[in-house]
Parts: sequence; C-alpha cells; structure tokens
Amino acid sequence: MDIDTRPRPLPTHRPHHHPRTVAAAAAWSAGCAALALWWLVRPGDYVLDDGISPTPSSPLALVEPRPAAAALLVLGLLGVPLAIALGRLRAGDRARGPLLAAGGVVTIVLGVLVPDVQLLSFLGYAMALAGPPVLVVLLAVGARRSPRNLLALAAVGAAITIGVLAGEIGSPTVEMLRGIRGGLERVGPRPLVLAVMLLGGVLFGALILAAARRGAAVGPIAPDPWQRRGRVATWVAAACPLPYVLVRMTWLTPWPLGAPGGVEALDGGIRVFGLLLGLAALGGSVLTVGLISRWGEVFPRWIPGLRGRPVPVAAAVVPAGIVSAVLCAASVSLVMMSLQGSPWLVLLIPAPVWGPALGIAALAYHRRRTAGAPGPASAADPLAAR
Repeated sequence: MDIDTRPRPLPTHRPHHHPRTVAAAAAWSAGCAALALWWLVRPGDYVLDDGISPTPSSPLALVEPRPAAAALLVLGLLGVPLAIALGRLRAGDRARGPLLAAGGVVTIVLGVLVPDVQLLSFLGYAMALAGPPVLVVLLAVGARRSPRNLLALAAVGAAITIGVLAGEIGSPTVEMLRGIRGGLERVGPRPLVLAVMLLGGVLFGALILAAARRGAAVGPIAPDPWQRRGRVATWVAAACPLPYVLVRMTWLTPWPLGAPGGVEALDGGIRVFGLLLGLAALGGSVLTVGLISRWGEVFPRWIPGLRGRPVPVAAAVVPAGIVSAVLCAASVSLVMMSLQGSPWLVLLIPAPVWGPALGIAALAYHRRRTAGAPGPASAADPLAAR
C-alpha cells in the first residue's frame, strides 16, 4: 500500500466571531445608560461616591454624583454602537485604530477607574468563609482513595480543637460573623453595582481581544511565545499573595503585624478570621501554580468522581480571570490608599503586578490547552493526555 508523502498544510489560525459577547456588551451599555439616567433623576440613590469611607478610595469617588452619573450616561449611550462596531471590525478597516482605542478607554474606565478595593475585600471574605468547608468536604470524600487525606483532616481537627480549648473559636467567632453581617448591611448594594461596572470592562476587553485576533494574519501556527511569558507570569502571580499570607500568620503570635489597634484589639474572632484570610490567599497561590502543573490539566486522584479526568479549560481560566479582573480593579484604589497614609498597603497586596500577571498566566494556559500544545501533563506523562 502506498503511503501519501505529500506535505500537508499546517494548522492555521481562523478568525472567531463572538456575537454573544457583542450582544452582552451592547445590552450592558443600555443598562448602564438607564442606571445613570436614574441617578441623574434621583441623585440620592447614587452609590458610587464611597460615602462609607473617610478618604476617597477610587478616582470616581473624587467626582460629584451628578457629573459622574452624566459621564456614565454618555458612556452607556456610546457603548451600544461601539460594541456593535467592534464586533464587525475586520483587518484593514480604516476605523480599526480609533475603534480599538475607544474600546480600550472604556475597558480602563470601567475595569480600573470606577471600581475600588471593596470588590477585592468581598472576594477575599467569600473565599475565607467558603474555602475551608469546601476543602474539608473534598478531603473527607476523597480519603477512601487517598489515605493521606486523613493526615490533612487530622491536622484541621487538631487546629480546631486547640482553638476551642484556647477560647479563640466559639463565641468570638460568632461575634465576628455578626460583625461581617453588619458590615454587609452598611455598604448596601454598592459592591453589586461595582461588580456590574467591572463586568462592563471585562466585556469590552473581550471584544478588543477578539477584534485583535481577527486582525491577525491567517497562516501557519508558529511556536507560541506566550508559553514562556505565561510560565514566568504564573510564578510572579503565585508569589504576590505571600507577603499578605505572612502578615496574617503573625496575628497568631504576640507580635501581630498590621493589626488595627495593636495586639490588645485582637480578640479570638479577629484572629481566626485573619487566619482564614491568610489561608485563602495561600490557597490562591497554590491554585495559580496549577496553571503550569500537571494537576492543573488532570484532576488529582484524591478528588472523588473526577480523578484522572481532564480539567475543563473554563474551570481554571474563568476563576483566574475573575480574580485577575478584581485585582486590576483594585490597583488604582490600593495606590491611592497607599499615598494617603498607608504606604505598606500596595506592598502587602501588590495588585498592580498581581492582577496583570495572573491574567497573562490564565491566557497562556488557555492558549496551550485550546491549541493542543504540549503542556505539563503530556510532558510529565505521555499517557495523561489520552
């Protein structure tokens, strides 16, 4: 039997269209215009002035409600045709440069200048409260296949027992949870509105990336330079939360760093919650390393029902993308707060570096998994990719 030895064409990049993203961005813009119009009619309902903070924590907090609402109204009205134009943009269009620049301005305004550090705080609180129970359940269910899980569960049980006997866990923890609930009631719907604004920046950012990809030359797929950049960015992103983790761990000692009011103000509930926040940041660091690790592509054997199966790309990219967007949104806010008397804050939470690095790491992971390039899983075990 003859073997066809004729050269075959290499895989090529193909343009991708995202009509759902265009529709979502246009709908978001219309909703933004309607909300801004409501604020102009009823300025008392405006929630982006950060009235709960003694010092401005975002550029938008420096603007009076009516001018800010008017600017958001204009942005929303212009966002509808801009989203449609970006969706139809092709390589060679004369308006390509101005449209991409306009989309970039909208992305920066909504994704960086409007939100503040409050979104990052709420994300950290959610991870601190939900992370430990989820981890314990996974360890307990997977202990049958991986007996090593029993050691981790024993360590968790010992820590809880010591905390209860020392009086750090119990009524102080309940009081701490009540304090969190009271804080949520005080801030009202502001975090939700900030999240909606950030969503607009993410949508327009996605449109810009899609338009840029459509403008790329169609041809053979060359070696992806993003993989080397992605590996470096992953290690940078994984290292960024470590200063915060170390500081939170000192709250368990007689010499707490960065504790408001000093050691006398640290009751059991605050110490426990500080520990949970530190562990949440540490968990984020570990999960970031998964973007370049084998277990980030194939579920470990101790995870029940999923062991040995490929990790869905979205299961890694979507959470990393959300955290990256929230960190980028908090960057300007953290810098402003650092300049207003807390110079250590941006060093403790280096969001201006952490956010972009995590975004690049997630992008490189997505490109590797969707392009079929050899990754950590196939490099470590050729059978793992089958």
